[in-house]
Amino acid sequence: MSAAIATRAQVPLSAIMRQAIKGLRKSAMIVEGPTEALPATVRSQKADWGRIVRARVGVAAVYFPFMGTFLSWPFVAKYLVDGRMGRW
Repeated sequence: MSAAIATRAQVPLSAIMRQAIKGLRKSAMIVEGPTEALPATVRSQKADWGRIVRARVGVAAVYFPFMGTFLSWPFVAKYLVDGRMGRW
């Protein structure tokens, strides 16, 4: 195969590859978001630690009892059924 034919055979494939790479770059830019620095028109706010702590305590008040109950059911089942399997 001559060099001219080999180059012509690669041209459509390279155009398709360029389009694919261009599309991947665009999708990566969409996911990444803006890279330029945003203007500081408003001063940043101080952290509201009271609100943050209340939110975390509220989550912990639900999470730990639920997970404790969920993870301890084998021990409760062993206590309830121990020695009585097949007698009920």
